[in-house]
Amino acid sequence: MTEKNDKTVAGEDALAEKKKGTEVETETGWLWHLYLRLPSRSTGPFRYIRDFFTCLEFLTRIRVTKREEWFPDDFARSVPFFPWTGLVMGVLQWGALVVGLWLQLSGLLLGIFLTLTELFFLGTLMYDGFMDTCDGIFSGRTRARKLEIMQDSHVGANAVLGAVLLILGKVSLFAVLPVLGGGVALMTMYVLTRTLMTVYILAFPNARPGGLGDMFRQGGSPRYLWLAVLSAVTLIYAVGGPEYLLLSAVAALGCLLLAWWVRSNLGGLTGDTFGFLTELGGLLFLGILFSVARSALVP
Repeated sequence: MTEKNDKTVAGEDALAEKKKGTEVETETGWLWHLYLRLPSRSTGPFRYIRDFFTCLEFLTRIRVTKREEWFPDDFARSVPFFPWTGLVMGVLQWGALVVGLWLQLSGLLLGIFLTLTELFFLGTLMYDGFMDTCDGIFSGRTRARKLEIMQDSHVGANAVLGAVLLILGKVSLFAVLPVLGGGVALMTMYVLTRTLMTVYILAFPNARPGGLGDMFRQGGSPRYLWLAVLSAVTLIYAVGGPEYLLLSAVAALGCLLLAWWVRSNLGGLTGDTFGFLTELGGLLFLGILFSVARSALVP
């Protein structure tokens, strides 16, 4: 009996040693006291407030609420608020553009500055999905092997090359934002790309069970998609008028064609492909806007 007890104690000590350094400490600091404490399961109007903050805190680095519990259906119910979170992103980046112009930044310096502020506000969630998808979809392997590669935590050459090209594209297009409409272009781009995420989530099949995409899809409702699209149309029209609404429709068509191509390669979409499609969607919209603006400026 003593020997058995010794083995049990030794096993518990080994488990404790394995978990050492992985403990999550309680949030501290003066900023933590400013966060809003929402009830764990809100009802009535407070439910929609909670759902909006769920979307905002997931898609950006902004923290507003104190959360002790997260429930799977929280994420599904947050889907209709994707366009509004995109609007918040656009306002933040518009503010960054104003600061950059006040600092008299222009050209590539302005593009680099706005790319860095985007990373500061939004984090690297979309970049992570973009890089994982590049590694898998451009590997030239079978469909099953592509999905395995996308789940691998290691970074491959396709991911590195894709990230470099993505950043170069962003810097180049952000550099000419004053010509493209400035803050209006930014707000339209973020509203459009985040709204399209609701289409990817609810209108396309899931490539594999579980994962980020499935988490948002489970408990989702078709009406969430229509609410998001209606919100996006209203916001884009209010911000940029019919011209930006038309450009958004053209860019959305290109994004949907790209999503169908990804689906044909993987058999569906995953959370990683949402990041891939979102990042390319932003470049596509700004690229179309640049082509239109350039043709209007060049005699």
